[in-house]
Amino acid sequence: MLGDDIRAVFESRPGTAKIYIVAPFICTSEVTGRLLASTAFQRAGSYFHSVGGRLCVLNLINQNGDIVVNEIPYFVDEKGAVCQDQEIELHSETQQGWLFDLFDKFQGRVDAPQGVHFAKSSGRHSAKFLRVSNVLLSSSTCAIIAYFTLGSLSFFQPRRIFVDTASLLGVAFAIQRIAIAQSIWTLNAPISSFSSYGGLDQLPTPSERDLVIISASTSGGLVKNLVSKEFDIRLIVTLFFLGSDSSGLNPGSTVCNLTFQRGRFFGYPLIDSYLGQNCPLCKQGYFLAELEGDQFQLEKRAVRYLTVKVPSQTKDARDTLERLASKDIVSVRIYSQREHVSDFSINADLMLQSIDTIRTRFIRGLRRYTPAPLNYVILVDISEATVKAIISNATLDDLFEKAEFFQYQSLAECKAVPQGGALVIFGQLVSFATARDINAQLRIKVPKGCVAYISGITIANSAEHLADLKMFLTYGELGRETFTYDAACSIMLPARDNSLTAWDLELALLQRIIEDGSKDLDFENRISSLLYPGAKNFELFWPGKSGGLTIQNDFVYLDVSSKAGKISQADILATVANLLATTRMNYRGLTSKVEPGKEPVQWHQSVYGHVLLSPASFEDYNDAVLHAAFLRASSPAELNYGGNEKASGRVMSVIQATIQGWETGGGDSAPEFLVALATRRLTLTPDHTKSIKALASSSNLPSFMNILAELL
Repeated sequence: MLGDDIRAVFESRPGTAKIYIVAPFICTSEVTGRLLASTAFQRAGSYFHSVGGRLCVLNLINQNGDIVVNEIPYFVDEKGAVCQDQEIELHSETQQGWLFDLFDKFQGRVDAPQGVHFAKSSGRHSAKFLRVSNVLLSSSTCAIIAYFTLGSLSFFQPRRIFVDTASLLGVAFAIQRIAIAQSIWTLNAPISSFSSYGGLDQLPTPSERDLVIISASTSGGLVKNLVSKEFDIRLIVTLFFLGSDSSGLNPGSTVCNLTFQRGRFFGYPLIDSYLGQNCPLCKQGYFLAELEGDQFQLEKRAVRYLTVKVPSQTKDARDTLERLASKDIVSVRIYSQREHVSDFSINADLMLQSIDTIRTRFIRGLRRYTPAPLNYVILVDISEATVKAIISNATLDDLFEKAEFFQYQSLAECKAVPQGGALVIFGQLVSFATARDINAQLRIKVPKGCVAYISGITIANSAEHLADLKMFLTYGELGRETFTYDAACSIMLPARDNSLTAWDLELALLQRIIEDGSKDLDFENRISSLLYPGAKNFELFWPGKSGGLTIQNDFVYLDVSSKAGKISQADILATVANLLATTRMNYRGLTSKVEPGKEPVQWHQSVYGHVLLSPASFEDYNDAVLHAAFLRASSPAELNYGGNEKASGRVMSVIQATIQGWETGGGDSAPEFLVALATRRLTLTPDHTKSIKALASSSNLPSFMNILAELL
């Protein structure tokens, strides 16, 4: 059987034609000996035969006085014998791509939140900063960076090694260990950090064999300073470089150039960098985070408000929500589960049966893109009966007559059909991991065949997210558009993170209250409602004095004039979640233009700035159901007003008004506010929290609300 390690590579990257093997701390001869004695070739053989695959061992060699990384390719011939191809130098872009991927994966480029920018040790200002310490979190990352750093040096034994930050000490030690294991060096050299620009004056007089390793640079300024102190530029190496001008060049050696260049499929755009006295970000009032050592000292933590307004709802989102609303199609998964990537679920069967415009668009996709001949129809989150009924109503029976229908979980059991046709139908395409898994299997089940992916509705959290999905599903051996993707409609909703949902926290709170001896019937009824299994579209929020929370006729983001009573709480929550998702992406919806290599503006929390839901969301949209939706759809960080006196005061005033209006029916959102405060999803300053607690205790409120207020 295929080993887990080899299988994982092929399932995650089905087009793999080479697997590279590097064991930095073991000499190459021992690595190749163990490889040839293993069963790796037999385990990978079934995958490799169709693509001419190779297992390549990396090797450091001395080439004319320079250390070079070579690859030694091995393959299995037609007779099953293991053969070696000619050893060649590793392609530079392969190395660069690996290191860029590593750097990007661990977020080595730190982007300042809106309203904040950095002052670097070089004296220049920028909204972006390279922090290599984010990447050096394991011995394996230190080892691979050290391996390729060694491959960019001259073949010599250093006298001393200097690094610009303490975080590089691990890389320097790894370089020494690798160099000795590969018989490049014979001795260990002393290693010390000189703390970047701040330690230049403390550096000793350089010798002709001093090696200097710089973590990252955007201007090459530190290299120039070292050269001015008579360090040999040939012995100065920068691990990561991101250009700040069109030349994109760094003096000295560079292990990985992170700058996007023509012909590359990876890289960051040029970084904007300014002299302090001419910094446009300073002139715009951006807060300044100054670098001291390896930490930024903040002038003041910036606050950016998520303000829902007209640009928060795009026309396509409005159209989709209008079609889905009032039909019990949208529901909410109230509890966190790892297999679900969204808090929302769409009943695709009901959607395609009841909404003519979406069904018509879906049928159009079937007519245009269904492969012919068609061998397999793979179904995801949709019933076979619904699909066959649509096919019959659209008079497409002949096209599907010989196709085999099955749910995607059975795909692994299907026989391979070379150059066959497959149609993947998603009722709701929300799990991109599922799409990738199906894509990987179909490359084996219908090799060199025709595959189309059609969804009733696609849920994505950004235009970039959707563009990545389209690229992955349509890219194949013939390049872009090898395969086909189409969706009857799409909607932008936030992706679920690993945190507990508002209902998780609420249920835990109420169960603790009951365990502490409370016999309040309101708590028991609410717990019974929360124990509803699966997704639900009703009783998502606490009822008000007059009953369940419903939307009023003047809701600006949905046409409710003729169907207000039919619009569910799940419909309202989905609408608010869409508004917030678009606002977090700087008012960019799913149809926004995606620019390759350009990072979109996304508002999120960081140590440098705080993103808060604007108090205007509670002041301007004063329906109780909207208050509840904003409280449930926002993250705890976005509701953390504890460090902002002014914003906390505005939210406190809204809560006080709801408590005071409870008796007259004007404060139906008061229970939701108290639950949010009691579960610590909503945080105000201590003084404002005390004021709410005092007001609640002196008001004529139901006992369950008094108990919640006592927990504040």
